[in-house]
Amino acid sequence: MSVLDIPALGPAGPYRTRKRTTVTDASGVPSLELTSVPALVVSHWIGRLRTSEALSVAETAAVLGKAADAFANEEIAGDDLAAHERRVSELTGTPLPVVRECDRLITAVLRDAGRMPSAARPTGCAPWGGEAAALSAPGAAWCRVGDVFAVHAAGNSPGVHAMWPEALVLGYRVVVRPSQRDPLTPFRLVTALRRAGLPDDRLVFAPCDHTTADLIVERSDRAVVYGGQSVVDKYANRADVRSQGPGRSKLVVAADADRDTGLALARTGALYHAGTACTATTGVLVEDNAAGFAAELAAALDQVVPVRPTDESALLPCLPVAEAERLVAAVRERAEGAVVHLEPRAEPLEGPGSLAALTPAVVELASAKAPLLSYEMPFPCVWVAPFERDAPEVLDDSLVLSLHTGRRDLVADALDLAGVRNVYRSRPTSWSHPDVPHDGYLGEFLMRAKGLAHTDDLRSDT
Repeated sequence: MSVLDIPALGPAGPYRTRKRTTVTDASGVPSLELTSVPALVVSHWIGRLRTSEALSVAETAAVLGKAADAFANEEIAGDDLAAHERRVSELTGTPLPVVRECDRLITAVLRDAGRMPSAARPTGCAPWGGEAAALSAPGAAWCRVGDVFAVHAAGNSPGVHAMWPEALVLGYRVVVRPSQRDPLTPFRLVTALRRAGLPDDRLVFAPCDHTTADLIVERSDRAVVYGGQSVVDKYANRADVRSQGPGRSKLVVAADADRDTGLALARTGALYHAGTACTATTGVLVEDNAAGFAAELAAALDQVVPVRPTDESALLPCLPVAEAERLVAAVRERAEGAVVHLEPRAEPLEGPGSLAALTPAVVELASAKAPLLSYEMPFPCVWVAPFERDAPEVLDDSLVLSLHTGRRDLVADALDLAGVRNVYRSRPTSWSHPDVPHDGYLGEFLMRAKGLAHTDDLRSDT
C-alpha cells in the first residue's frame, strides 16, 4: 500500500506542519506520514473549542448516527472500510478479524448514542439536555463538570475509540491525541463525524509529541489517558484524569465447576484481541490441581498457528522481530524458577519486512501471591496459580474478575473488593455487553449532580 499523508484536524479544518513523523507498520516498512502539531497551536485550538456553540442532545445523537454510516460506507483517506481495516492490521500487527470486530463496535456505539447519557445518570437527576430547567419540584440536574475532554488514545486496540463519542453527546468538546501506533482509526472516526455534520470546532484530532500531550491534559477540564503502570502512577492523585492502565484481568476456576468449561473460558480470555486488551485473561487461579490445568491450557494454546495479521485465521499479535524477541526474553527472565508449560516464541513470518508473531505462554506459579500473577504482556501470556478460598485478597486489582463457580458467596466476596471493577460468573474475562460498563460509566467521570429548586413566586425569600 502507498504511504499516507495524515494531517491534523483542527477547528478550521485539516492542518499540516513541516514537522512530520514517519510511522512504520508492524514489519518496519514506512506506512504513513503523520503531522505533529506544536504546543502553541494545540493551546489555541483548545481555546477555540471552549467558545464553540453547543448542539442539543438530539442534534448530536443524529450526527453520530450519520457518522456511523460514513465510517462504515464512505472512502476516507482514499480507503473504504475494508481497505482501512487491512491497513490498520498491517500498521499495528493486530489480527484483521480483531480490527473488524472493533470497527463494528464503534459503529454500533455511534448508532446507539442517544442512550449513552442515561446509563450513568442517578435516578434522582433530570435527564441531560435541558429538561432539568423545567423541573416543577425540587430535585437535581445532571451537569457537566467542564467543557473540554481530552483523549490520549492507546494503540493496542481500535476499540478504545468506541468510548469517547459519549462525551460529545454530553456536550463536551473533545481533543483526540492519537497513538502513533494507530492514528488511522481516530482519523477515520473524526472525519466521519465531521462529514456527518459535527462542527469542526467541537472535535479536533491532534497528533503531537509527549510534551504537548501533557499540555493538552493541563488545558482540558477532564482527560482519559492510556498507558502502563507508570501512567497510572503519574496521574494517581489527579481527580480530573482517568488513567486506563493494565487490566490484570483474572479467572478463577473453582473445584465445584466444570473443568472443560473452565479451560474454554481461559483459552477464550487469553486470546481475546490477540492478548493485547486489558480484559484479556492474565491470571488463572485454579482450586483443584492447578498444575494439571496449566498443562491442559498450554496444550490448547499451542494449537494456535502463527500467521501474518491480515490472514483471516489470525489470532496472534505481530511485531518487528527485534521487538517480539525482546518481549519473549522478558517473559523468560521473569519466569525463571517457575514451571513453564508453554514457552513463548517470536515466530518469524514470510513476507515483506521483518515481522514475527508472538506465540502464547503459560507459566505455573507456586502461589497466587506471586507478583507475576498480575504481570501483563501485549500477547497471550497466562500465569496459572493455585486458588485458596481464604485468601480473596489475591483477586484484588483486577479490571475483570470472572468466577467459574456455582457458589454465590464467592461472587459476593469479589463484589466487596474495592480494586475489582467488573465481576462475572462463568464468562470469559473478555465478555462485554452494551449495558455493562467497561471501567465504570464515563458519565460518572464527566458529570455531576447539582441540586435544583425554584419557585413560581419570585417575591418569596423561602
